[in-house]
Amino acid sequence: MFFAVVWGSLLLGGSCYAWWHYKEYRLTEVSPGALYRSAAMPPKVLRATIRRLGIRTMVDLRCPEEGEASIAAEAQVCEELGITHLNLESPQVPPDELRDRFLDWGEDPEHLPMLVHCNHGEGRAVLYGALWRIEVEGDDPEQARQNCRVLWTKGSSFDPRKPKGAYLRNYSKRT
Repeated sequence: MFFAVVWGSLLLGGSCYAWWHYKEYRLTEVSPGALYRSAAMPPKVLRATIRRLGIRTMVDLRCPEEGEASIAAEAQVCEELGITHLNLESPQVPPDELRDRFLDWGEDPEHLPMLVHCNHGEGRAVLYGALWRIEVEGDDPEQARQNCRVLWTKGSSFDPRKPKGAYLRNYSKRT
C-alpha cells in the first residue's frame, strides 16, 4: 500500500509538471494581475494566453540567434491583438539599461499586465521576475534568489557561485 501511494504521488506530480512544462510553457504568476513569466509560446497558445490573462505588454528577452522567425511571429501576434511587444535581447545577466527599461515600462499601470519570457522560461524570465519582486514587491534579494531555484537541481543557474545567482545575491535596489 505504501509503495502504491508513493508511486501514485510521483506519477501525479510528474504529470502536473509535464502539463506545466509542455502545455503551459512554464507560465507562472509573479505578481497578481501585473506580471507573468513563461517560456516562448507558439502563436496559437500565445494568442489564447494573452486573451485569457488580459496581457497588455509582451516582454521578449530572446536574442535574434535564438530564432528570428519565432520572434517575428510573436511580434505579429502582438500587433494583431493590439498589445506592445518589447524585444529587449537580454543576455543572461542584464545590463542596467535593460533592467531599467523593463522596470520603468512596468511602472505605468496602462502597460500591465505584462508577460516576460525567454526561450525556455528557466533563466532570464525567472531573473526578471525576481527583479520585479525586489523592486516592486519589496522582496529581499537573497529571498528572491532562493525563490528562483528549482529544488531538485543542485546545478541551478541561480546558485550564488554562478552569474545569475551572484547577480541577485549582490543586487541593490534602484534609487
